[in-house]
Amino acid sequence: MTEEKAKMPSRSKRGLGRGLDALFEAEKDPGVTDLSRIEEMDINRLEPNRDQPRRDFDESALADLTGSIRDQGVISPLIVTPTPDSEYYMIVAGERRWRAARMAGLSTVPVIVRELTKEDVQRQALVDNIVRQDLNAMEEAEAFDRLIREYGMTQEELASALGKSRPAVTNTMRLLNLPDAIREMVRQGELSPGHARAILALKDASSQSTAAAEILKKELSVRDAEKLVRDIKEPSAKKPAKTQKDAKWQLHLRDLEDKLRRALGARVTLQGGEGPGKIVISYHTAEERERLIDQLLG
Repeated sequence: MTEEKAKMPSRSKRGLGRGLDALFEAEKDPGVTDLSRIEEMDINRLEPNRDQPRRDFDESALADLTGSIRDQGVISPLIVTPTPDSEYYMIVAGERRWRAARMAGLSTVPVIVRELTKEDVQRQALVDNIVRQDLNAMEEAEAFDRLIREYGMTQEELASALGKSRPAVTNTMRLLNLPDAIREMVRQGELSPGHARAILALKDASSQSTAAAEILKKELSVRDAEKLVRDIKEPSAKKPAKTQKDAKWQLHLRDLEDKLRRALGARVTLQGGEGPGKIVISYHTAEERERLIDQLLG
């Protein structure tokens, strides 16, 4: 533990953004600027990082990657670091490639070995997954949160390092305020981030759960989900049910419209209540208009 701390460079909060930039640059150069650093390693000597942010792997995408690797091999080397057991190396970046290579039946994969501290490993794994857009929305939110909590970054620094706007980072992290059940729905792709952000407009977990269930049941679009949330927040804004008197008046209007239609031979619409209103007579041609004028003038 003491040795690990000694190896770990001191970083101020303001300097962490540059630390991330250095990691990005490190990801750009494998196999391009320094081919001598790449070596082939037995695939069975590699093990995944148990603390890496990615939890779910899309089976379809993994199958596509497996086919590509079967045809062309692993083009981009994995980044690995030694483990306490000298026989094995931990994957810092490239677990999807490692999984696909195993499925493709490869016995070795290209790697770049780096001596990294535990902090470096975690930050590299987070950055690699975020930059490659391998994370679902919920995993991305959790990764942002870890970079901020564990490495002292601000949302501005994180947004700058990732090439995102600060509102985009903020909106993604807001998903962490959802109840666990709804977060799992987002993680599994049952609810989109847009649906989840609409639900966040509701302040209590009970209302949020009700909205989520309704969205799934009716397969609502994001826009319809936003309307549902507004209705839940402001039930008084819903139109009141028609009274018996209103219903009778509407029947009376429809009856008058039908009589006028038969008398004039055109569509007639009555608009308004028992007070001011309009009588709208529709026509389709100039000839029909002249006929109606003559008929009305007697």
